[in-house]
Amino acid sequence: MFVSGDLAWRVDACSVYFDRMLLRGWAFHGQDPIANVTLVFDSSGREVPLARYGLPSADVAAAFPGRLHAEACRFDEWITAPVEDLGAPFHFRFRLASGTEIIGADALTNAAVGDPYFQCWENFLALLPAFSSGTVLEIGSRARSAITRRHRIPAHLDYVGLDILPGPNVDVVGDAHELATIFPDRRFVAVFSTSVFEHLLMPWKVALELNRVLVTGGLVYTSTHQTWPMHEEPWDFWRFSPYSWQALFNAATGYELVEAVAGEPARVHPVRGSLVTRDMPASTAYLGSAAIARKVAETQLAWPVSTRAVTATSYPKGELERPPTPERP
Repeated sequence: MFVSGDLAWRVDACSVYFDRMLLRGWAFHGQDPIANVTLVFDSSGREVPLARYGLPSADVAAAFPGRLHAEACRFDEWITAPVEDLGAPFHFRFRLASGTEIIGADALTNAAVGDPYFQCWENFLALLPAFSSGTVLEIGSRARSAITRRHRIPAHLDYVGLDILPGPNVDVVGDAHELATIFPDRRFVAVFSTSVFEHLLMPWKVALELNRVLVTGGLVYTSTHQTWPMHEEPWDFWRFSPYSWQALFNAATGYELVEAVAGEPARVHPVRGSLVTRDMPASTAYLGSAAIARKVAETQLAWPVSTRAVTATSYPKGELERPPTPERP
């Protein structure tokens, strides 16, 4: 949630369904009642007044005891807008009863605040300053979505970007399944990857390879998907729940699991409903799964199988190279 002075607000859901967006949340001002709320799409400037602002909100009032105007501050409605706006960044304009207008910050960022999946990455970054020196390795560093994370690493630590293909933000080209061969004499204080583990043919082998290139006490951060459509085929192999990580990072493989979470709540809607699947949209699902592990010992385990022995395919390039864009802090 965002709290700025007497204004507090939260986006609980902003889910796009084809040509509409379901928008749910709440907002109140502790001194001056909010008269109306307008959604403004950042890129187009298109404005959509919220018709259903002011719904009962006993849960919000309970969370903010004694705060005025928190009892009827929810909104819950369908937004219709051109397809180029739906899913794009937007913000709110809050008009108070006194006539004062307040412009809210990025609403998509607001919706992600407190999500365990995003917080896990920040927790990993917060642990890095404990290393007085050393190198951090990113697996899958190519700016394939025009996003880079090099700048999030503390300045006193070195950074190396590894990817299976050359491109922007790639320092070393190589396969994560062969880390010990690529870096035979290199020891990293931390290794991280984002949306990579679902594309690893043998993630258990990569966990062992990570052990061999990490210093004892070194950290591993991984984030991937618990639920996601097929992509980057044919190299789309796995989905991970928060319970999956203990199978990769455990005492036998030389790790202790520091944190394992799921986040980015989702709804799964079957194309063909049945008695088995009819309640699926109401069931718990998440888009993201993330973990932090620490190397505590060497491992004697090995998996002497190359990817070439399993498949003749390779990871597809699948996109045009674009200049890298730093991830927002």
